[in-house]
Order: sequence, then structure tokens, then C-alpha cells
Amino acid sequence: MTTIYWVSSSDELAAAMGRAEPGSTILLADGVYERNEDYIVEGKVGSDTAILSIRAVNKGKATIAGESSIRILNSAYVEVWGLLFQVEQRESIILDGSRHVRIARNRFEPRQVGAEYSLLSVVGSGSGWNRIERNEFGPKADLGPLVIFDGDGEQISQHDVIEYNYFHHIGPRVVNGLEAIRLGLSGISLSNGYITIQHNLFENCDGEPEIISVKSCYNTIRYNTFQNSAGQVTARHGHGNRFHNNVFIGDGMKEEMGGFRIYGNDHYIFDNYMENLTLDALLIDGGNYDGGPDGYPEAPTQQELRKHWRVYRAHVVNNTIVNCRHGVTLGKRIPYAPENCVIAYNRVCGKEQQAIYEYRPSPAVCINNQKADVEDIRCPAILTRIDVGPDSD
Repeated sequence: MTTIYWVSSSDELAAAMGRAEPGSTILLADGVYERNEDYIVEGKVGSDTAILSIRAVNKGKATIAGESSIRILNSAYVEVWGLLFQVEQRESIILDGSRHVRIARNRFEPRQVGAEYSLLSVVGSGSGWNRIERNEFGPKADLGPLVIFDGDGEQISQHDVIEYNYFHHIGPRVVNGLEAIRLGLSGISLSNGYITIQHNLFENCDGEPEIISVKSCYNTIRYNTFQNSAGQVTARHGHGNRFHNNVFIGDGMKEEMGGFRIYGNDHYIFDNYMENLTLDALLIDGGNYDGGPDGYPEAPTQQELRKHWRVYRAHVVNNTIVNCRHGVTLGKRIPYAPENCVIAYNRVCGKEQQAIYEYRPSPAVCINNQKADVEDIRCPAILTRIDVGPDSD
């Protein structure tokens, strides 16, 4: 039998989270739930027919505030729906060693206090199959990536999905540490994530050079729209990631708006569209560390894991670049130029652009990359505010 807990204060909410069993629903009345201790869900293991749901009665009208996180520990089949998070100096939600958790239709609007923190973190052993969907993240000026997957020191969470979210107004720009999403860390970058980031809108995400920083293996980034965002989607560490059917649109004026920056082995970058960008649309970079053709050197040091790894066998195919400052660029960083890459069937439009620019000779296979007329190009459909976030269909 389903139990419903109606709560209207922070103490009632904390107590309900402690008592509620899988299949129960905790309903938050309109108001502010402020305290300086975490709200903890621990050891609640349900099923797809017995979900512990934590929900606002009226979407966006129940506010979690103060220095308090919702911390979901060693649990499965938990849902957090429709809340407004205005938390100070710490994560709003922490998933720690948990699986099949759904974070949906929430707004994350942190109180800017000059501290360093993330908004949502996925950590711990055995985490996976979580879904982060139709939320709004931003604005955020304080340091700290908005969404992080930091794993357990050896392995990143697996099979998670991040979709139909709205990320916006991140910045002002810093050198490092203000990404919209960070998948992994250098120390776990050779672990496989199988995480999918899809159908999200990134608008004015100007926090640092990496909008999405991928630091793990075998993830997919697809069908996202990036509007006027100063940064790039970066395969910073790891191998075997796929980036396809993403759209990058700039205004041609804001500096540092780019497409992709790639390091590591066996990445596939295809069917993407980039227009009016002021940085490299596609940078298959050189490296300052050679991890070898198989990409798994024996016992790499932490310092080596943090380096920019040489690119092997990147496939860059059927991308469209329109009126960008730079097209397909190979090997900026020294000393290790990309090896055995395939650059094929990409179209580049712009009066002064080369289809491919090599900073140093690279043994890449280049097939039928061509200059094209702008009149022959059609921009694919892009995501807008009505397609993503808490109020989308």
C-alpha cells in the first residue's frame, strides 16, 4: 500500500525522508524549506513498480534553501520532482552509490555567495542508470561545474542519461572549473561510462573553455544545441566517445565560441553543424603525452593522466561548418600530432577558410572534404526554451 507524507516544514521533510519506504510519496507544500543539515535518503531500495517519490505539490513552489543538500545514499528507484533549489555553498542534490534515480523538472538557481560548489553530483560505488531530465540549471557565477560525475576513485557511474535540460548563463569566464557538465576526472578517465547527454540546450554557457568536459570512455553526446556559448565540447581524457548531430550557433562576435576539441583514441565526431563560431569549429589537437595506439599504458601516473593525450584514429565525418573563424584544425598542441585519423566528407563554407588546416604534418586520411556555398546549406532544427526544462512537454 502506498503511503503519502504531506510535509510543510524542513523538520517534517527530514523526518519523512527517514521514514518513507519504497513506493511512498512525499509531497512538499508551497514554501521555503531552509536548514543547515542535509536531507538524507539512505538504503531505500525499491523497484520500477515501487518508487520513492519526493515531489512538490505545485511545481516550482517548494524551495530547498540554506546550506542543505538532498543526499541519496545507497538507494535505488528514487524520484525528485518539481522543486526549486536555492542552496548556498554546496550541492543541491548528491547521488552517492545510487541507481535508477530520476531527477526531473527541478530548477537549480543557487544563491551566489562566492564559494565553490556544484549543483548536482553523482558519486560513489555502484552508481548507474540514473536519469537527469527536464531541469533548469543556472544562472551560476560561482566556481564549480554545474553537474559532475566523479565516480568512486576508480569507476565513473554507468548508463546514466542527461536529457532535455536547460543550461544557461554560466560565467563570468574563469580559466578552469566552471563547466556545465563534467563526466569524470583524470584519475578515473580510463573507466567506461556509457553515459548519454542528449537533447539539451546550452545558452550563454561562458564559464570556462570546456562547456562539456568528457573525462571517461564510451559516452555519447548527441542532439544538443549550443547557443552563443564561449567554450567547446571537449574530449579531455578517455577513449571511444561519440559526438554526433549537435548544433552550435554563434553570433559571430562573442569570442571563444567553438565546437569540439579532441584528445585520446577512437573518438567519432559526425553529422554536427557549426555556424558563426569565433574559435575552432573542430580541433583534433596535438598532445603532450603519448598513451599509445591502444590507449591503455601500464600504470600511468596521476601526472600522466592529467596531460593532453595524443589523438589516435579519430573519425571526423560529414560535419558542416558555416562562416566560422576556423574549420577543421589538426594538431595545435606539441609535440605529438594526431595519428591515423579519418577526415572525410566535411563541408566548410566561408570565403577565407581552408577546409582543413594542419599546424604540423599529420598522417590523416582526408577524403572529399570540400568548400561549399552558403546558399546550399540548411541549418538543422535547433532546440529552444519550449523544448527543454521544467515546463517542456
